[in-house]
Amino acid sequence: MEERGTPKVLMDERMGHIDGSLSARYAHVTDNMRHQLMVALTDEWEAALDARLGMCPRSSVAVLDALVVARAAESAS
Repeated sequence: MEERGTPKVLMDERMGHIDGSLSARYAHVTDNMRHQLMVALTDEWEAALDARLGMCPRSSVAVLDALVVARAAESAS
């Protein structure tokens, strides 16, 4: 999250940390912050699936296999 420039207040919220500092008292997480983080993490997730798909089109792990097969189908569309 740091590499993506996620605000500290949002990182603290996502990790369940409580920051007792003065700046944290006046900093608030916005819907836009959450949306930007969701987009960034979705991009990372899709890149990871694409990388895995590039290694092998199937997996012996059922959950991963379903994800890779679905991603391959999306890419073919």
